[in-house]
Amino acid sequence: MRKVTLETRVAIEALVAELLWRLDHGKADTTWELYTEDAVSTGPLGDMDGRDAIKAWGERRAKVTGVLGRHLIGGIRLEWVGEELHGWTQYLTFRDSSENPLMPASVGEFREVYRTVDGEWKIARREINPIFGGMNAAAHAKRLTESAAT
Repeated sequence: MRKVTLETRVAIEALVAELLWRLDHGKADTTWELYTEDAVSTGPLGDMDGRDAIKAWGERRAKVTGVLGRHLIGGIRLEWVGEELHGWTQYLTFRDSSENPLMPASVGEFREVYRTVDGEWKIARREINPIFGGMNAAAHAKRLTESAAT
């Protein structure tokens, strides 16, 4: 079994943290930079195929103001599956638009595949899997879509 080096673990944890920081701080329009050209993202926010689709989503999301959210992550597990590096990250999402913003709006797992591009780790596949609060995540995604359309 191929071991994940400390250097790789730190780089992946920094990549995931950077993605969530950008989402939480109004910079969704820059998240596409963290993905490979052929990246795929699936989940309550919709399915996106390719970095251009992720970029378009981020540009729409960045225009939505007045929605405050924060992601907390932990339990990051990394494993080589053949030549691909896979990751599982447990998350909690809090939103001010929730009925009780002090309770997580969604609890789940990010399932990701990472690849190096020009010596830098990028996300090649991202699946957002709400385990608790899936209906909240879907409602939030719908609100974002409606807000971006207006």
